Amino acid sequence: MCSAEGERQPRSLRRDIELNLLECKVCFERFSSSSPARRPCALPCGHAVCRHCASALSHRRRAQDEAAAVAAQLECPFCRRSGPLSQAADCVPLLQLVELLSGAGGEPSPAAAAGGGGFRPELSSVFGGWGRLLNPRGLAVCGRSGAVAVVQDGDQPLGLFERGGRPLPGPDRTQLRYPLDVALAGGGRLLLVTDAGDSSLKVFRWRGGGRPELAFTRGGFGLPWGLASGSAGGTVLLTDCARGSLLRLTLQLPAGGLLKQESVCERLCGPREVALCPLDGCVHVVEHLAASPGRRRLSTFNSRGQLLRRMDGLGLGPGGGLPAGISAIAVDGRGNVLLADGDSGAVLCVGTVDKAERRTIVDQGLIRPVALACPADDTLIVLDAGDHTWKVYRSRKPESAARQEVRKPTAAPLTSTRGRQPQGPETGHNS
Repeated sequence: MCSAEGERQPRSLRRDIELNLLECKVCFERFSSSSPARRPCALPCGHAVCRHCASALSHRRRAQDEAAAVAAQLECPFCRRSGPLSQAADCVPLLQLVELLSGAGGEPSPAAAAGGGGFRPELSSVFGGWGRLLNPRGLAVCGRSGAVAVVQDGDQPLGLFERGGRPLPGPDRTQLRYPLDVALAGGGRLLLVTDAGDSSLKVFRWRGGGRPELAFTRGGFGLPWGLASGSAGGTVLLTDCARGSLLRLTLQLPAGGLLKQESVCERLCGPREVALCPLDGCVHVVEHLAASPGRRRLSTFNSRGQLLRRMDGLGLGPGGGLPAGISAIAVDGRGNVLLADGDSGAVLCVGTVDKAERRTIVDQGLIRPVALACPADDTLIVLDAGDHTWKVYRSRKPESAARQEVRKPTAAPLTSTRGRQPQGPETGHNS
């Protein structure tokens, strides 16, 4: 027991150092001693960013002489203090720390080590930030266009963005009180939002390129929380946290009216986050156990509501125990269930229904993940409430796996499905 605890402490300390000290807080890239653009640079005020961001933050004059280049001013993004760019220099203590950890026995990061022979998500881009997002809670991504929908606090409770992060017109702010989650249905034609402010489900319909308009409101829930879209059709799953229910709603397309509401499962313990597998139709629900504060339980049902698997925080189910801080769930195109741990800032994979496992796939670059989406086989989008952003991770195969495919081009199980989109929902979503 003591040895296990002692092993966790150094790993946790190293992760805290890498996340809080060895990462540029502007671009969220890790500092590097080998890449000139990623070397830690100390600003005149004392804060540190990477060289690339320091250059981007400088206000260079439009002149070609050397004197003007030297006089370029650099404004710190954190304290807003300005100083000459010429005073920015390598941050030697951080540089030495980078080299020390990089050479500490050649130990790979836990995410890379846990990835085995599979895919390893790497941070590709970051969007949003303070001023664009405020305390985000739910996320939906359109698989066709890449458009992003986020529910949050502030003046725009439902924020809409293009693939590249440019904001789109959102609905009237007075139509939402306290949204908890969002989903897309009908191939992206309908936007669904659970609103805890009036215990309702609200369906918005797109009208050309204008603002989404409220098409339908369904009330009478206890506390509607999680949403998951089933396919390009109008089927949506909803969890009622107060009543312990998992419901299936069938919507009319394209109008957005409710055709049918039916119960999939009852007597759940505080169901919140929900995800639907695009391959087998299994439903994965995270229960927040009121009798044991801080405990979570992952329950998996088939399309008829029959329990297939249950994992909890005590390690009683297959795959071992679950972290107490589960804050989001999603299912990728291969049927793997992904969980976000809001306490440790990590994303875990707990395997499929047929093969349970537990491995960390992302353990860097996140502060407090609250929603996950898998719009494509090689893409994971994480909504991070810690810095009010959404972050795009893309997977790459290890070099050994890539070399193996080159040597064996006829390996059908590896190559025949690699470029094919899975049949199922156009939306990768969950919170």
